[in-house]
Amino acid sequence: MIRPTKNRLLLVLLALALGGGACSSPAPRAILKRAHLAPQHTYYVAADQFKTLDFPPPPAPDSAAQQADLAAILDWQKRRTGADCAKAAKTAKSTYESFWNGNSPFPEPLPKEVAEFFDRLSSDLEDAVTNMKDRWRRPRPYKAYPGEAEPCIKKSWGYSYPSGHSTFSRVFADVMTDIVPERRAEFFAKADEIAQDRVIGGVHFPTDIAAGKTFGDLYHEDLLKSGAYRRDVERMKALLKK
Repeated sequence: MIRPTKNRLLLVLLALALGGGACSSPAPRAILKRAHLAPQHTYYVAADQFKTLDFPPPPAPDSAAQQADLAAILDWQKRRTGADCAKAAKTAKSTYESFWNGNSPFPEPLPKEVAEFFDRLSSDLEDAVTNMKDRWRRPRPYKAYPGEAEPCIKKSWGYSYPSGHSTFSRVFADVMTDIVPERRAEFFAKADEIAQDRVIGGVHFPTDIAAGKTFGDLYHEDLLKSGAYRRDVERMKALLKK
């Protein structure tokens, strides 16, 4: 049985949860307590397919695109402010509360069924992102360019491509739009903000972010093919604030 807590949803991020910090590993294990989920269980979307999914690779190390990525990182490094870094550090954590700022569409405290739903989503998505990152093993900016790229937020040890924060926040923006379609613009704006903060903070290249958004939308397409997911979305609608 899953034991929900108020900080376990990602977005955007976590994604968030909605949001969660999804990049120190593909998803934040401090928030996603997978010990309370069935091990290696697929709830909605099987992860193995993402080991071979037809998906564009990151830029080659000696390519013009890679140099453009580095230039963007160094440009933000020169002009970001202390406030920018503080904000990026906050969205890196992206707890459910920080994402919603008291404007959650669900009652508070969060219903157990809602927490369990997002745990299931996060469990499947974490495995999918892990498989994607392991295909390319792209080093993060500060590892690829030590001495040049200096992050202003906590470093993440995992691989860089695609961005986990970007993927999680995009998927959960898609999911929340399935549940509360009239708030679509709000969800996607927050997801974009969380993703961009990873570049500002110096822990992801812009192409990592773009890939995460693309992958997130592709993943959502698979979610919509799952009968279990569609049924759970209808259950979530019934749990919204009245």
